[in-house]
Amino acid sequence: MANNATYDLTNLPIRGVPNTFTRRFGESIRVTTVLVAIATASCATTSALRTGENAEAAQDYDRAIVEYTRALRDNPDNRSARQGLERSTVRSAQEHYTRGRQFRAAGRPNEALIELQLAAELNPNDPGVLQLLETVRTEVRAGIAVGRDNKTSLENLIERSQNLQPPGFDLPADLRLPTALTFRDASSRDVYTALARMANVNIVFDPQFRDQPVTIDLRNALFTDALASLSTATRNFYRVTAQRTITVIPDTPAKRTEYEEEIVRTFYLSNADVKETLDLLRIVIDNRRLAPITATNALSIKDTPERVAAAGSLIAAIDKARPEVVIDVELLEFDRTRLREFGLQLASPGSPGINGQADINREDFTLRDLQNLSSSDVFLTNLPGLFYRLLKADTDTRTLANTQLRTSEGMPAQARFGERVPVPVTTFAPIATGGVAQQPITSFNYENIGVNIDITPRTHHDGQVSLALRILVSSISGTGFGGLPTFGNREINTVIRLQDGETNLLAGLIRDNERRVLEGVPGLVDLPLVGRLFAHNRRETQESDIVLTLTPRIVRVLDLTEQDLRPFRVGRAGTAGAGGVIDLPVVLDTPPPLPPAAQPQPATPTPDTAPPPDAPLPPATPIQPPQPPPAPAPAPPPR
Repeated sequence: MANNATYDLTNLPIRGVPNTFTRRFGESIRVTTVLVAIATASCATTSALRTGENAEAAQDYDRAIVEYTRALRDNPDNRSARQGLERSTVRSAQEHYTRGRQFRAAGRPNEALIELQLAAELNPNDPGVLQLLETVRTEVRAGIAVGRDNKTSLENLIERSQNLQPPGFDLPADLRLPTALTFRDASSRDVYTALARMANVNIVFDPQFRDQPVTIDLRNALFTDALASLSTATRNFYRVTAQRTITVIPDTPAKRTEYEEEIVRTFYLSNADVKETLDLLRIVIDNRRLAPITATNALSIKDTPERVAAAGSLIAAIDKARPEVVIDVELLEFDRTRLREFGLQLASPGSPGINGQADINREDFTLRDLQNLSSSDVFLTNLPGLFYRLLKADTDTRTLANTQLRTSEGMPAQARFGERVPVPVTTFAPIATGGVAQQPITSFNYENIGVNIDITPRTHHDGQVSLALRILVSSISGTGFGGLPTFGNREINTVIRLQDGETNLLAGLIRDNERRVLEGVPGLVDLPLVGRLFAHNRRETQESDIVLTLTPRIVRVLDLTEQDLRPFRVGRAGTAGAGGVIDLPVVLDTPPPLPPAAQPQPATPTPDTAPPPDAPLPPATPIQPPQPPPAPAPAPPPR
């Protein structure tokens, strides 16, 4: 067992040595101890700084941050360690941010969230890191993962399951036949059997199947397309009756009814309206058994596999997000009011003219009392006075509104600039049920006063945008019956077509009101020249103009692909490939007949005789159309 003890050498007595020497020796030991401690700390700081620099050079920025932090803890004034820590912090934050973006693109949102959190802790002032961190947090909270193709996991799942068949009834759709596969006057049963062996599927023939010779070219064709072409050429159809088993049936109405089958599939819509989709499928695909699910914006279909596949192709083509447009709206409204008043007016107080009263201040007054009237008995009210007015006012008002409206195609966007004025509306209702309507009930309707803008955009394929505009400028023009306000309106309805980013200027909504008032004493006002000086002259002019600029900017276009624009075949029951277009072989011109010795003999191809994949393709063998039987020779005329 080790004993750790600390001895004070400064007061240690030494035999035969003076005390002064003992004290000096202890102080020397103390100074030496301090110097050793400082040297040790300096060595530790230097070691941490050197390790941090090496880690930074090796691009291990997280390790460099740890070492630089340790060096600063030992020596806070070390400038090299502080600068290295700042550099490593910025680079480490950028590295974690890059990893977070890569994890998010790979569909791993949880790992991306961890990396972005580290980047935000290292560099909390970067708005890009904070914005992406919030987005990934929302995705993780909602269970959304975005892949490399910028699609969520749910979108990828729906896209993968679009062409899936019922479990156990799918055929190898990606199997491509050899590049030299041509049958000439071969048995249709043998052709079906050869195709089944190439695809490793079982084949069963209906008892009423009739074998017939067929000439067909199936070079480099898909297995499902080859089955469809062969069935059409031999007037048959096929059904998948078991796992990796097909049955070939004659194409007759009775067999169609006997082998008719139906499947049920549910389609989840992301953008399209359920009711519009139901009407479209009923008209175009002739689907009749449809049912909407409004809770999940989905619909279920029960029909033949061909019609269900056609419905899936149509839904995939129309279930697209609407284009979106951002419209920059800038509104300038100029109002100017000019008022001018002048004149000398002889009028009673509170009245534009003379409006007074003369009365005798005596009760029970009779005609005899007129002889005894005095000045104290006459009472006069509202004696006129001389008023002079000199007033000039000029007021300018400018209103500015600048906003952005984002809306989808076909959806109206509204902007209201102004105020709402209540207008009373009185209706009469009966006091009791069945009585006479005699009880007044007053309610208020609020009218929008100011500038009201309604915009409905529509995007075009050439990058232009059509805007259906309705601009209403309303104001209170005065008062009417019962003191109710009257409104003045200026309205424009138009449709304009602009380029993306083009600005349209709409002006000229001018309103000019001029009002002149002349008030005074009759007769005195009508005097020439001087009559206007002894009257109240009032002239008021109101001018207003509105300037509106609109700038549309397309932020989302219609996401169309070549597959959406490509037509697809709505085949009859039993026709394979109903969900797409079958590329038929090219029919060449009929070559001149060869001599019998030079005619090639038909042979059934086998895997052993097939040329290698890199061999050049042989010339296409033309498909001879069936020749009609020769017409019988006409009978000789009777003699």
